[in-house]
Amino acid sequence: MQSQALTFDTHAFVKRLTKAGMPEDQAEILSKGQSDLYERLVTKEYFEFILKHELEKLRAELKHDIEKGQANLAKLRTELKYDIETLRAELKSDMDKVQANLETLRAELKHDIETVKAELKSDLEQVKTELKSDLEQVKTELKHELDQHKAANKQALKELELTLKHEHETTKTELKRDIKEMEQKLTIKLGAFLVIGVTVLSMLDKLF
Repeated sequence: MQSQALTFDTHAFVKRLTKAGMPEDQAEILSKGQSDLYERLVTKEYFEFILKHELEKLRAELKHDIEKGQANLAKLRTELKYDIETLRAELKSDMDKVQANLETLRAELKHDIETVKAELKSDLEQVKTELKSDLEQVKTELKHELDQHKAANKQALKELELTLKHEHETTKTELKRDIKEMEQKLTIKLGAFLVIGVTVLSMLDKLF
């Protein structure tokens, strides 16, 4: 078999390998190796043999990786399913506990509310009773003070009446005395005027 030099296109080679399913980094490594072989003027038949061998090897590795990935995926799916079921059961248990706690809390709150209402009602009744008692006491005190004021006013009025009566009697007595004194003075003055008049008349009779 006659050897012939071939021009090696590394870019096309990498593209072809990646298209076949090989990772790009592996394709680049393989391309570098093939380029080195081309530099040694390898034959086309040898290149095809090597390429076929590498492709078969790569296909086997990919198949193994895929089967391994599928197995891991199935295992992961099983584990996730178990974890989901476990989590669902735990969540249900927690929700049941929360619901039970809520019911207990609701009952306690209802009881506390009823207790507070009863206490407030009792306190209100006590306040009403105390206010009524205080009001009655205030009314009694006001009545007592009013009676005291009425009695004091009555006594003061009586004393004022007596005082006015006494002053009135005193004033009457003083007026009577003053009138009597004035009458006496007038009588004396009239007497003096009469004496003077008689004297004057007597003197006039003597003159005429």
